[in-house]
Amino acid sequence: MKKVELKADNRTGSGSKQSKKLKKENCIPAILYVKGSAGRLLKIDESELNNIIAKNGENVVVKLRIDGTEIPAVIKEIQRDHLQQHLIHVDFQPVTLHEIIHAEVPILVVNGEKIERSGWVINKQMTELEIEGEVEKIPPAITVDAAKYKVGQVLRVADLEISEELSIVNEKNEVILSILPTKDRPIDLVFNRVEPELVTTEKRDKKKEKERPDVQ
Repeated sequence: MKKVELKADNRTGSGSKQSKKLKKENCIPAILYVKGSAGRLLKIDESELNNIIAKNGENVVVKLRIDGTEIPAVIKEIQRDHLQQHLIHVDFQPVTLHEIIHAEVPILVVNGEKIERSGWVINKQMTELEIEGEVEKIPPAITVDAAKYKVGQVLRVADLEISEELSIVNEKNEVILSILPTKDRPIDLVFNRVEPELVTTEKRDKKKEKERPDVQ
């Protein structure tokens, strides 16, 4: 995980009134969870945290600068506004160097346009992996090169190649993605066809034979 710095200030109180007050300051409420306590109430600058996430993703070690001290932490949970996806709350979990943590790492599929140019579709069934490892060795994302796969092929968790220092919690047979054709190939049904003109002519000739008087 990358390490970045983020300034945080202590706050008192909670609830909707507190959130509205923080919003006017362009801040959002946060909690730093500490074992054996209800958590430390903080407030952080929303735009600063947005910039950190945009550059590094959510899997990042944040050095929280609080009252002149630095506390390494990871983002445990983020709450967003459902309509505009604005940050409204964030939970931090303090960590130490070499600590083993459980993290949800996003799956990044690259070269998808090559699959589309071949007339195929990427059927993505997983968006993230559950990984355990030392905090500083958790990657920001797991990259999958779609160009390596062809139609009909399936990528499962067991097929991934990651660092031996990390372990995947997901079941090995879980499907990450599969490559499908854009459309099912049409079945060519073959019939014994007779030209309409010939049918008409044949019927007309038989009709004339019936109408022709018998010659004695």
